[in-house]
Amino acid sequence: MTSTAAPEAVTPTVRATLRRARFWIVAALVVAVIGIGTAVVNSTASLGGDFDPANPGPEGARALRSVLEQQGVRVRVTSTVAESGAMPGTLLIDDAEADLTPAAWRRLLDGRERVVVVSPGRAALDAVLPGTQASGRPSGRTASAGCDLPLAQRAGAMSLTGVRLSLRSSASTVCFSDGGGRAQLVAGAHDGVQVLLLADRAAFTNEHVAASGNAAVALGALGSGRDLVWFRQSPTDPAIAGAPSLQDLTPPWVTPLVALLLLGGLAAALWQGRRLGPIVVEALPVAVRSRETVEGRARLYNRGAARLHAADALRIGAIRRMAPNLGLSRTASVTEVIDATVRLTGRPRQQVEAVLLAEEPGGDGDLVRISDDLARLEAAVRAAAVPGASSSPTSPTSGDR
Repeated sequence: MTSTAAPEAVTPTVRATLRRARFWIVAALVVAVIGIGTAVVNSTASLGGDFDPANPGPEGARALRSVLEQQGVRVRVTSTVAESGAMPGTLLIDDAEADLTPAAWRRLLDGRERVVVVSPGRAALDAVLPGTQASGRPSGRTASAGCDLPLAQRAGAMSLTGVRLSLRSSASTVCFSDGGGRAQLVAGAHDGVQVLLLADRAAFTNEHVAASGNAAVALGALGSGRDLVWFRQSPTDPAIAGAPSLQDLTPPWVTPLVALLLLGGLAAALWQGRRLGPIVVEALPVAVRSRETVEGRARLYNRGAARLHAADALRIGAIRRMAPNLGLSRTASVTEVIDATVRLTGRPRQQVEAVLLAEEPGGDGDLVRISDDLARLEAAVRAAAVPGASSSPTSPTSGDR
């Protein structure tokens, strides 16, 4: 028996573990820094979203609200149709999301004297000022008043920087039009309600409200009364068309963060992933002799008292060794071996069947006797088939090593 020395197990040190995991540590730090930075930027620069009166960022409208309050206008921000309808004063509706239903528009206009709609959508135009259509992006950098509306005359001109929307109407007063008739302000009346449409809210955000006459237009449109109801649509308002989607309720920094995590995981898989190589052939540590295998199997049979199983194993070995001497193939059936043995040796068929097939051992003595009978029968077949061969029995397992 030969053996090889087992390799010594080496426990990895803390330094080695950190060195192998340095990519994941760096990736986690980068993701954490980007996530925290994005959250801070969004929380400081966009507290309430675009054109929110509490947002001091470039896209917010905090500057406009501050100027209105300095002029003595009481600004109250609402987020539901029911709350807005119960408050008196000029109603400012930010319709950039265009989620209000016709029924919600009717509730907002009911009993109202003056309504200002910023970035109106198709439903808003049909509800508050029919005959007005949305138009394309205006041309030029500024647009003069071009109408006799007092607030437009006071402003003189509007800056079109950042403006992408405009309006067109043939039945209402249009102001601040470019050469193609695309206007930024439309004034009219519908069902006793004084309506003022401002085409694009971008002109009145913190970034652009101070340009040209934008501030004067906003103050003239919103500061004519003592009270201003600033309505900003909420996705939880039952009057909004349809339920909010998961994307609407998810903060804007979540999507790029998830994409970054996926890209980082893919890069790590490509960098650290290991391909399956060829099969490694390893030398066996010990060499086991066939006799030891046979003895080990015999001990297992003995421990489990599997005498019939052991007898069947001895019979199968004897039949396989006898078949070539009988002129049969090694796959011949037991019946064919029994018939050939009876013809060759002249022994009674019942005796041959008992030895090769039928007899069951009742104890260890019966198992030993069956083993001896198989050895004698195998020797008789060999002596009858091979002239000059010895007729003395051999161990039934000697040929199965």
